[in-house]
Amino acid sequence: MASKMKVSNVDYVETEHGPVYNFLYSFWAHILQIMSANVLIVIFNIPTMFAAYAISLFLLPRINSFFEVDNFIKVMEENGIAGNDTLNNGIAGADAAVQLYFLLMVFCVIFLISSTLVCIGPFQAGFSQIYRNLRRQSGVFFFPDFKEGIVKNWKQSLAACILSAVVTCADLLAIGFYMNSGSKVGVFVSAFFIAFFFVFMLIQNIVYQVMVSRDLPLHKIYRNAFLFFMMEFGPCLGMIGVMIIFLIIIPFVLILNTSYMTLGIFVFFYGFIMIAFVQYLLAFFTGGLLHKYMPAPKTEDVEDDYDEEYDSEEDTDDTDNTDNAENTEDGNTEAQDEVTDNDNGDGNTDVSV
Repeated sequence: MASKMKVSNVDYVETEHGPVYNFLYSFWAHILQIMSANVLIVIFNIPTMFAAYAISLFLLPRINSFFEVDNFIKVMEENGIAGNDTLNNGIAGADAAVQLYFLLMVFCVIFLISSTLVCIGPFQAGFSQIYRNLRRQSGVFFFPDFKEGIVKNWKQSLAACILSAVVTCADLLAIGFYMNSGSKVGVFVSAFFIAFFFVFMLIQNIVYQVMVSRDLPLHKIYRNAFLFFMMEFGPCLGMIGVMIIFLIIIPFVLILNTSYMTLGIFVFFYGFIMIAFVQYLLAFFTGGLLHKYMPAPKTEDVEDDYDEEYDSEEDTDDTDNTDNAENTEDGNTEAQDEVTDNDNGDGNTDVSV
């Protein structure tokens, strides 16, 4: 048995329990590592926050003129919406509307980063490497694994994050264009692009997991991610629903409630746990897809480290068998023929009892 465990290539470790129990058990067992990943996601994506803020500020008004700053303030004033007094200290009118608009932008920024639609690709590959090792139950050396994920996948992950940002911006522009076209066909087409937005959000998370789990060109990674979505359409829709709940509905309610308590809950959960929780859930889900449709070939090293079938007694028997075979080859032709007849063809020699 090796003194240091090697990373298993088993993407999904089956137990007598179902996948939901396995995920929750794995999450709770590795909650400190997942919380650490969440904190680093926020820290390392600080530069990306400015890009996400610019994208939100530019594209939201293209979708609906309500999201233009002046129109937003005007609507808030006309409807007498001043915000919660516990936060705004009685501020009303334009000042309260500006604060609400800023909170809306914060929500958009957190959503774009946590969904991996706008992120720093190499860093996300490093986090995906950590998630991969956690779901494989192979043990995690946090920063070495993070560094390995970056070094091995920086080119593909950088291309993936640029592609994701471009596709996201183009999709949101298309939604705004067709939604404001004033025709029934435009409404239908805008609905298609809205659906594509959420599908691409799921595919992008699958891409990073496939990237750190299989050695494939980037275009094949995206192709396989799309095929996964088509072959597991129902479960994938369920994952999209989970992302909508945890990355859109819950943070939207917490942020725009504008009370100190709900903002405190938002900062704690999305600053320390919720982003990585969703990403690890998607990584665990992707591991099951890889195990089902793209199983990794077993290697001798992995079997030696993880199958736990080689104890000291078996090692001794293998050594004795090898010695007997060598002695037979040197001087005993009859015994050699008998051993040859009993060879099972896979490199191990059966010994007749």
